Amino acid sequence: MKVLVIGGSGQTGHRLCEILRQNEIEFLAPARSELDIADAQALHDILNEFQPSMVVNCSGYRSLSRAEQEPSLCFAINRDAIAALADLCHAMGMILIHLSSYLVFDGSKSEPYTEEDEPNPQGVLACSIWQGEQQIRDRCPRHIILRVGWVISARRENMVNRTLTALRLHKPITVASDKLGNPTPAENVAKVFMTILYQLDCDAQVFGTYHYAGVEAVSESKFNEVIYNEASRFEDLPINCIKVVETEQLERLRARRNDRLANRKILRTFGIHAKPWRTGLVRIMKKLYEQGS
Repeated sequence: MKVLVIGGSGQTGHRLCEILRQNEIEFLAPARSELDIADAQALHDILNEFQPSMVVNCSGYRSLSRAEQEPSLCFAINRDAIAALADLCHAMGMILIHLSSYLVFDGSKSEPYTEEDEPNPQGVLACSIWQGEQQIRDRCPRHIILRVGWVISARRENMVNRTLTALRLHKPITVASDKLGNPTPAENVAKVFMTILYQLDCDAQVFGTYHYAGVEAVSESKFNEVIYNEASRFEDLPINCIKVVETEQLERLRARRNDRLANRKILRTFGIHAKPWRTGLVRIMKKLYEQGS
């Protein structure tokens, strides 16, 4: 097994690189300064030189609000660069494993989304993610697309860091009591990738789209309350900054009632059991405060 990790400095990619290193698996994770995923020639050169058997793409444009202001950049990274990567992987005989998101769905379903549900992306970011998935399906038959829930970690911007920052600055946080999702520690997503890599290395014919999300769906407001309670073990924070509303009162792109994903297919195919997010959140908080965040 020889793995190229694109986006190795992000939440999931960073932890995946740590696990690959611990397992003494040969891998390369070029920094952003070394590889611009939107540069097709640079992609070709690094794939041609390193010759990985598998490529894991954890990179992507992720800002929900900024995407509306710079759609060209968003689509260039999430769709066009992925199309070029898929073409190269197929031409060079490499398996492409791609990190995607619950955002491909519109959030109107009353039950958790399965892989059989029809995507209906809303907004620039969601549309770019969905179109990126489609490019992979059309161009690289040997692929895995992994959609994940609300990814959390001690790295980069995510719901945990945003909430802590707002509380410390005494800035109001508006969260919905009727918006449901699955917090999903990046560490667990990285472990899922490792399980998939090992299966593919054994020539398992398991290509396709899968969902993975933390066990126990929770409302956005309840999750912020849990974040507050965990953080309060380390410092005094104002609880009155958290404003609880209903989904209709949120800005348009956040006004989604249902971000939940079902884990049944990944369990049937790989034997992967989704893990509870609460234990992961405790570890994330401990790491954040050890880092002096």
